[in-house]
Amino acid sequence: MRIIKLALRSILSFRTYSGINLLGLALSLACVIVIFRYVYGEFTVDRFNHNLDRIYITTQEKSNNPGAVDFQGIENRNRENTFVDLREHTAVEKYSQFVWFDSDDIDVNDCRFNATVLAADSNFLQIFDYPVVSGTHRLSEPNSALITKSYAQKIFGSENPVGKTIRHSSGEFLTISGVIGQTPSKSTLNYDVIVSFHLIDANMWSRTSQTFILLYPNTDYQTANKQYEDFFDMPRWGYQIRYQLFPLSKVYFDKSISNYLFRQGNYNYVRVLMAVGLLILFAGIINYINIYTVVVLRRGRELGIKKVFGAGWHTIFIQLLLENLFMVGLALVAALLVTRIAYPFITNVLQLEQIPNIRFDMLLSCVLLLSVPLLTTLYPFFRYHYSMPVNSLRNFDRIRSGSLRRVFLSFQYMITIMMIVMSLFFVKQLRFMLQADPGYRTEAIIKVPFLKFQTDYTIRNEEESKMRRERENRITDEIEQKMNANPLFSSWMYGDSPNTFREGSFTFKHEEGEFKAVNLHGVDETWFRLFDIQLKEGRLWDNETDDTYRDYFIIVTESALKHFGITDANNDMLQPERRLWWSSGREEEMKTNPPYRIVGVVKDFDYLHLSKKSDPVVFYYSKGWRYDPLMAAIVPGRTQDAIQFLRKLHEETAGGEFTYSFVEDEIQAMYGEDKKIAAIYSVFTFIAIFVSALGLLSISLFDIQQRRKEIAIRKINGATITDIIRLLLKKYFWSLVISFFIAAPFALFAINRYLEDFAHKAPVSWWLFAAAIILTAGVSLLTLIYQTQKAANQNPAETICKE
Repeated sequence: MRIIKLALRSILSFRTYSGINLLGLALSLACVIVIFRYVYGEFTVDRFNHNLDRIYITTQEKSNNPGAVDFQGIENRNRENTFVDLREHTAVEKYSQFVWFDSDDIDVNDCRFNATVLAADSNFLQIFDYPVVSGTHRLSEPNSALITKSYAQKIFGSENPVGKTIRHSSGEFLTISGVIGQTPSKSTLNYDVIVSFHLIDANMWSRTSQTFILLYPNTDYQTANKQYEDFFDMPRWGYQIRYQLFPLSKVYFDKSISNYLFRQGNYNYVRVLMAVGLLILFAGIINYINIYTVVVLRRGRELGIKKVFGAGWHTIFIQLLLENLFMVGLALVAALLVTRIAYPFITNVLQLEQIPNIRFDMLLSCVLLLSVPLLTTLYPFFRYHYSMPVNSLRNFDRIRSGSLRRVFLSFQYMITIMMIVMSLFFVKQLRFMLQADPGYRTEAIIKVPFLKFQTDYTIRNEEESKMRRERENRITDEIEQKMNANPLFSSWMYGDSPNTFREGSFTFKHEEGEFKAVNLHGVDETWFRLFDIQLKEGRLWDNETDDTYRDYFIIVTESALKHFGITDANNDMLQPERRLWWSSGREEEMKTNPPYRIVGVVKDFDYLHLSKKSDPVVFYYSKGWRYDPLMAAIVPGRTQDAIQFLRKLHEETAGGEFTYSFVEDEIQAMYGEDKKIAAIYSVFTFIAIFVSALGLLSISLFDIQQRRKEIAIRKINGATITDIIRLLLKKYFWSLVISFFIAAPFALFAINRYLEDFAHKAPVSWWLFAAAIILTAGVSLLTLIYQTQKAANQNPAETICKE
């Protein structure tokens, strides 16, 4: 108890240093807690499922496109006798078929809402452990449904949704039987409503189905994959396929499989954030040790007297450890309070998702509370344990340079300079990508979905089908008539923008060469004109002539010519590995697979995130489908008028919830993760600078206090304030210079590692390093000059008398 009182008395005796130290450490720990909460959340995706290590998703690979793997459910719609069913493997405990619709409709009290709907069989909720906060977790009846808590609040407000009725786009009325709450960890599968897989005929849903498989415990999925690794024939499909298992636990960070269904993270961003968190923690601990060393140096006489009167090493160690334990404990409490207060900023501005996890918070707090005090105690303890008592008694009056403190200060400078350089470069790379010309028009192009193709699956008989077609024909005719007559738009069509293109997976070959993958898309002449994609040679299609999808004509990008080694594109040919289109009533022609003639070459454009290189593109003729979004180029200055017109047109035709987007905004959204990492790094760099300034304030305060008599004597002998400032700043200047030359190569190495997989890179400019050294030096100089000038302005006589 006596040691505890001594520890508290020591902290209060040096309250200025303790307060500065507490503030710096609390800010550092707050940053560390925020970052590692997010990192922990990224590495524990889907961990709310107790059987996650036994859950697998099936993938499909086709023999005519080897290496191109996508997530696809196991299905045998054509009842092929050669079909090999992986679901029948002896290691499979159960499996679930489901279909995911990212843009479905739910009607509630004559109000239509967009919804992400998951249609699943009864095994789905036996495989997954989604938390049900009210009602039941089973789809007990074909006309029952489960709804997420967040979506229920959107359409029902604060009312209890259990027992309420909603109408699905199929026309079926569904009764909500349960409400699913927030999962304890992030989930890769996103949905608003779960309905029964048997709500609609399974054969209709199966064309976009997926398959989850739960294996028995202690089963090696790779053994099952090995047994099913051979491709098997699908005669009616015209190629061979194979299905394999892929662990759900690896889906979140995997980039090798084509994925439109599951949420995915970016491992490089998580790695950068981990580095930021460790740098902040390192800077905070070094700053704390540096300031605490100053405090211990001022207590040299006290510790020397203790040793003279027989205090053992364990007594001094326990006292120092308790002091640090109290300080770190207070800083940790303050850090947790800061994270609580800053929660809206962290989640909404920085977009660092913070899913509550008490177990992780307690574990992280315990690790910090046990490790940081021990680290900060070791140096001062050994410093005085192995020194002679007489040196400790004389230490207060004879302290001068403090070489170890300068080493610690240099480390702080290095961390600050590295973070500033990398922060500035992240911002520069982001601006480089956002301001880059993608090679096609993006300004003032609006996209509005009107009709939804998936509702066509719900037709049960020919009469309903006829009524649906007549209704959609009326809607399409009305939209076409009003859009053509409206002067707000320079052009319009149905289709999708280049930024929605994925990486290439279709193969062609030139003459006797090998088949090579390209990006294949069906568009018409209007698409090229809408996006102002430049024609380099040849011609575009003519919508008014016989250029239709039935003609074997293609248009390619410049890179496609180089890709296939074509020097003269005039009437040259490319052979697809399989037919691009089919048509009923032309059975003989459908048995052939003729080559396609190149009639035009367009300029290359970037449709992927600029960290990736866009593949060559081959275009075949295809008019936009009315189920695609309506895209329109708005005349300058009429954006709001165009939105209001389209809103009214949507209400008069398709009805339901009106949504729209701009191509320019969609491209900006592609760089959401880059914006987030740049913002995070900038905020934490500012905090690192502030923490370093606090440490420098304490060290300079201590150093100047030790040299007050020297300053007074120099003033009496004629030294000016400028001379004194120059003298005192000399050692800090050299520490800063040495730190810069060490930190700069490390920062350059980190930037190059970050960019190693980028196809488009901003140059690493010299001014990044100049700005870092100037900013660090500026903050340091202002802090030091303030302290030095304050000491230099004191009356020399008073200073000497006090000393």
